[in-house]
Amino acid sequence: MNSEQVIQMENENMLATYARLPIVIKTGKGCMVYDPEGKSYLDFVAGIAVNLLGYGYQPLIQAIFEQAQELIHASNLYYTLPQTQLAKDLIDISGFDRVFFNNSGAEANEIALKMARFYGRRKHGNRYKFITFSQSFHGRTFLTLTATAQEKFHHDLEPLVSGMSYAEFNQIESVMKVIDDETCGIIVEPIQGEGGIFCSKPSFLHQIRDICNERDIILIFDEVQCGMGRTGRFFAFETYGVKPDIVTLAKGLGGGLPIGAVLVNEKIVNITRKGDQGSTFGGNPICSRAAQIVVNTIAQTDFLKNVIETGEYLQQQLYQTQQKFSDLIQEVRGIGLMWGLQVTGKAKLIVEKMLEKGVIVNAANDDVVRLLPPLIVGKKEIDQMVKSLVEVLLDIQFTNTVPGMK
Repeated sequence: MNSEQVIQMENENMLATYARLPIVIKTGKGCMVYDPEGKSYLDFVAGIAVNLLGYGYQPLIQAIFEQAQELIHASNLYYTLPQTQLAKDLIDISGFDRVFFNNSGAEANEIALKMARFYGRRKHGNRYKFITFSQSFHGRTFLTLTATAQEKFHHDLEPLVSGMSYAEFNQIESVMKVIDDETCGIIVEPIQGEGGIFCSKPSFLHQIRDICNERDIILIFDEVQCGMGRTGRFFAFETYGVKPDIVTLAKGLGGGLPIGAVLVNEKIVNITRKGDQGSTFGGNPICSRAAQIVVNTIAQTDFLKNVIETGEYLQQQLYQTQQKFSDLIQEVRGIGLMWGLQVTGKAKLIVEKMLEKGVIVNAANDDVVRLLPPLIVGKKEIDQMVKSLVEVLLDIQFTNTVPGMK
């Protein structure tokens, strides 16, 4: 089928909840994807921070193939080796005490919040409230949508889950205004992704950690998007030198297959009871085997060193581009291979024009262009992306300055 036929078939059969770009992705190799007609696109979205090893990574493909021949599914009524091996790998790398597997980032965050409430009830009796932050995004279940402090995600869903307070990101005074004796957990993204690539101040995370220690409150880091090597360290919390009580992973963990993980410390282990959590597909053998490949590839020192080096190169190129187009790019922010360009009101236009040039980028909202390339991206691909970005910005600049062109 050609692209037009695929798009028409979807329009006739799928619920229209996605504002898709007008391309069909059929296959991929490295950092490139291709449509049914063979047109190539440089991918700087990576399936929204999922395809960390790019496309067509042979060790990943081989592991999936071998596991599919051996065992596809068994459920969590029984033990399976791939899940057990993945658990050990994550515990060894992270220094946490236990892990629970599920299927997605929303589920991982939902489970983490439940664990914090279990702790608050079982340890302190009356604690059930949560604190989350402006511009956050934690998922699309009712609890994680409530934790998402962006009003646009709440429309027509009220009443939301009770017990949620919103503080201002990077402002510890705002936290102190909403915290009380019934607070059981604080959840924060070290780097906010969907909100527009906002990085935590190190002092902010350290202060939250101190408050949680003093009050025996569970601190949750949502690393669904910013973890798994994206900052140049395996975990984002390592970049900041602040260890939470719970950290959530998903997206890139399975290299393209759906799997999430909730890593917890001894506090949570000690209050957990049989039946507290469950998942039919969580830690599925194929997903776990794929995740092993991803985890053990990313954890290599040379791999993370390369992420740091290419991230610094990307940063330099973006800063230079901002200097040339300060009228269009108000700010460049990010770390490692996770960057956002503040282009107020023009993000979607830039995304569309970049696509015309064969480069896929993303609009976190209409004000921020988000860049999340595969972690294997090189300087050649970065140069290609920047060249196209400069051409697009020149075109927009010209359109804005010539009378009658807007």
